[in-house]
Amino acid sequence: MMPDQANDLRRLVLRSGRTGGLNDSPPPKLVVVAGGKGGVGTTTVALNLAVALAREGRRTVLVDADFAGPDCAALCRIDERYGAADVLAGRRTVHEVLQLGPGGIQVLPAARGLTDPADCTPQAQDRLLAQLEALGPHADYVLLDAGSAGGRVMRRFWEAADAVLLVTHPDTVAVMDAYASIKLVCQDTPLRAVLASVANCVADEVAAADVHERLDRACRRFLGVTILPAGFLPFDPCVPRAAAGQHPFLIDAPDGAAALGIDRLAVEVPRLLETESPLHVHFRRSGAPSAKEAS
Repeated sequence: MMPDQANDLRRLVLRSGRTGGLNDSPPPKLVVVAGGKGGVGTTTVALNLAVALAREGRRTVLVDADFAGPDCAALCRIDERYGAADVLAGRRTVHEVLQLGPGGIQVLPAARGLTDPADCTPQAQDRLLAQLEALGPHADYVLLDAGSAGGRVMRRFWEAADAVLLVTHPDTVAVMDAYASIKLVCQDTPLRAVLASVANCVADEVAAADVHERLDRACRRFLGVTILPAGFLPFDPCVPRAAAGQHPFLIDAPDGAAALGIDRLAVEVPRLLETESPLHVHFRRSGAPSAKEAS
């Protein structure tokens, strides 16, 4: 989607916010991008996937819901004075804080300084999710960068999602942390979402398959949860360079190895959303995953 189209989208969104919107449009698909720990690349994946989907002609909104470490505004070079924190607190609506981002996407920054727990009450979370759902007339996809945050906020986002992409690295600790995030939510919460893994910074397709197999094996055996493979991103030096320059690497190096991985992911995500969510068997367990569970 070109910038002028994105500007038209923003005007339409603002207009619908004033008029109450159109109720006959299906809601956009909500894709949560999350990781078990910081540093695995959830924001990088979410941002570049949003740009890739927009290039495919899909109207895409990127939401920075990583309140512990919001980075989307900086990487998109947009103003973060207002954002999702203001929507949660009821100070602004989504229509008032959406901004034009790179590659024709719309961005809802997090807004720093979310320190009041009252801003993240279930009612506040439902307010944000309801307003994102109301973007149906103007958006096909909403990508929500949830970072590695835990607790009830993450659980509510996962409950509302159509798909959850779990980003992880190939090292054992990262895989265990991804498993722990799944366990934290799925032991108590029935999910309608398709759960899928994205192996980041792997050497090749074989290494990516190993990462997915380890995560899926533990989830099947101990949680009764199926994890589907969504794709992988090989290590690519253009990724840190693009981050330092505050650009999506898909724009800076569209022919690079990581960009090709994101393009494959952008093809796979719509397919995942057409997949019937595997049956998740839920039971209550407590505590962190054992080495046996995630090995």
